[in-house]
Amino acid sequence: MDTLERLSKLLPDSVAGGLATAPAEITEVRLRANRPAQIVRQGGEALVGEAIAPDPLRQIVSALMDHSFYARELELREGFFTMEDGSRVGVCGRFAGGAAEARLTNIGSACVRIARAHPGCADALVRQIRTESGLKSTLILSPPGYGKTTLLRDAARQLSEAGFRVGIADERHELAACHLGVPTLDVGPRSDVVDGCAKPQAIRWMIRAMAPDVVIADEIGSEADAEALADAARCGVAVIASAHAEGQGAALKRPWVRSVLDGGAIGAIAVLGGRPGRIQSLRIMGEASAWKPA
Repeated sequence: MDTLERLSKLLPDSVAGGLATAPAEITEVRLRANRPAQIVRQGGEALVGEAIAPDPLRQIVSALMDHSFYARELELREGFFTMEDGSRVGVCGRFAGGAAEARLTNIGSACVRIARAHPGCADALVRQIRTESGLKSTLILSPPGYGKTTLLRDAARQLSEAGFRVGIADERHELAACHLGVPTLDVGPRSDVVDGCAKPQAIRWMIRAMAPDVVIADEIGSEADAEALADAARCGVAVIASAHAEGQGAALKRPWVRSVLDGGAIGAIAVLGGRPGRIQSLRIMGEASAWKPA
């Protein structure tokens, strides 16, 4: 049962009915205590149904995590947990304790981001970064919600099917949606996944254990992540990674981005925009102009 099906069984009928309309177009379901549900689709959103009281909201979120706050505690400290199909549930509310041991005590709202495979969405990216000698290491930039994870997943599948050994550092369980270490989403026949492990450790582990041709990682965002990418490049491993940013100019304001680019670990920068999954431009490092889709 996928996440939308689970939600449909948990939500009031007035909200569940909204999920039944064009479910393939739904990208997010946002639930807020004492307010109607918000259903976000490609190109629009709407408030639907009756207001959901705090106790039923907590029961819904608890059911999505199989009534086990303890098992999800480490994830919840980051403000989210991930479903078995790769959908991410972000949570807000009251947290208790200091920064190191913050613990969610009351849920006020939840954002369910629906994970879906879109085979073929990485066609343009893969065509541009494949070369006669291998792959150009690539950094994918976009604001949240523009399909970076979906694009990376399809790139992993395509490269794996093309004969590359693909290593996936899936810290947040979204790229491959592993269950007991086994991917539940299609990431290709030659892909290996390190699931639920911090990206720097996962990348180094993958290189030592599986000798990949390319490592794929989502939402790079620290100096430690950048150094792991540089290590991979020094080992002759290509890297395809993503980061939150409006574009190259905004990304370069972050010291870790500048360091990884200056170090030569990245050979191309792709910027998403216009609509989810669309490559707005792709710049090959050292070239003056960027490729833009027709």
